[in-house]
Amino acid sequence: MLKGRLYGSIDYFHKKTTDALFEQTLAMDGPAGRIWVNLDGEILNKGVEIALTGTLLKSENWNWDVTGNATFLKNSASGLKGDYETGALRGQGFSGVLGQRMTNGQPLNVWYLADFQGIDPVTGTSMYLGKDGSVSTGNDPASNKFYRNSPNPTTLLGISTNVSYKQFSLSANMNGALGHYLFNNTAATALGLSNLSARNIGSTFFNTAIKESISNSAAPSTRFLEKGDYLKMANLTLSYRVGNIGRALKNLNVSLTGQNLFIITKYTGFDPEVNTDGSVNGIPSLGIEYLPYPPARNILLGVNFSL
Repeated sequence: MLKGRLYGSIDYFHKKTTDALFEQTLAMDGPAGRIWVNLDGEILNKGVEIALTGTLLKSENWNWDVTGNATFLKNSASGLKGDYETGALRGQGFSGVLGQRMTNGQPLNVWYLADFQGIDPVTGTSMYLGKDGSVSTGNDPASNKFYRNSPNPTTLLGISTNVSYKQFSLSANMNGALGHYLFNNTAATALGLSNLSARNIGSTFFNTAIKESISNSAAPSTRFLEKGDYLKMANLTLSYRVGNIGRALKNLNVSLTGQNLFIITKYTGFDPEVNTDGSVNGIPSLGIEYLPYPPARNILLGVNFSL
């Protein structure tokens, strides 16, 4: 469109996966061990991907183009015989705790956790939703679990732009994801008030209207589920084309590149673009953050030439 200054594509995908390989424990009365089998049921992935590129400015000295792509996706499982547990959570008080499931009618790795309902103003301890609909500190979070939110993004974003003026050029690349929830395992077991005597405490645990008791134990619940929406400046490069210098140097180009310069997010962990491995018996996990090393911000100076 517009004499080639705007172009793009729209793709629709609808994929059903059947007979996926799955590791299964051998039934009793036989030899101990595990074997690979084809999983009953099917996994459905569907969505739309849109990509657009536009030239916003084009003249003798200026050139500016922008490319954006967005993928809107949805997945679910059906026809499974039973539920499959995964998503191992870690830390003090979380030994042997699993937080995700593969189950019918839900997205892959759906969160299966206790439903946190706040802090009791009298006792300072956590309240949870019960199977009968009651809200109480007496509802055991281990036996009152619900399907809550998905770790799978519903939207994936990519944005890139290139601007040039005479011998200067600037390029930027951003990526992002929306619509998913992450489990902040670091906050749950390493930053809570119960660790007051031995470790640093997260500031968010103090910014509450109701005083929480230091004896309140952390539990795998929706309290530590956070929206993982983010937009990250992955790469930004400013360059200057010097050209030839005398007879010795040809096509000299000087550039300054920044990686992981900033991120726009409300997630309180180190980085929403994270996935600590919590797989169980070969079933992968997704969206768990537990004490990851934060990604480095790099500044690179480049000089390129030929002889």
